[in-house]
Amino acid sequence: MIIDTLAQAARYHHLHPLFPRAFAWCDVAANCTLADGRYALQGEDLFVIVESGRTMPASDKRFESHRRYVDIQVNLAGSEIMEWMPARDLTPIDDFKSDGDIRFYQQPNHAPTRLLVRPREFTVFWPDDAHKPCCHPAGAEVAYRKLVFKVDRSAVHAPR
Repeated sequence: MIIDTLAQAARYHHLHPLFPRAFAWCDVAANCTLADGRYALQGEDLFVIVESGRTMPASDKRFESHRRYVDIQVNLAGSEIMEWMPARDLTPIDDFKSDGDIRFYQQPNHAPTRLLVRPREFTVFWPDDAHKPCCHPAGAEVAYRKLVFKVDRSAVHAPR
């Protein structure tokens, strides 16, 4: 798991050949104002979900993890809490569907790591990172807008 600011994103370009393309997409102002939805950047190897919504109490959210995709979650507006734990420390509620990339987990008995993610900050969650995004910061509901990049962890070819 990584948390940092977009100003420092170049530090992480070497971690995956598609990371530079995802972070460069954030630098185009028009991209950050697109309507909510899914946008392909490189087929199924790299796409972004533009999302707006309202935070929820952490108790109403579930931990999740992904097997195929690395998440880069970029906060554009409104702060949010993202909780994090190693997936190995959690008990799955369900298993990955054959056509899906998400698994949910039971609420843990011990406290997770809580990350306050502000505008122009991002997190990276690897497949073994369970995470619970879009939780209330400071116990109060907040409107947020974010980008969620899905980066195929096995895609190792250079961006087109």
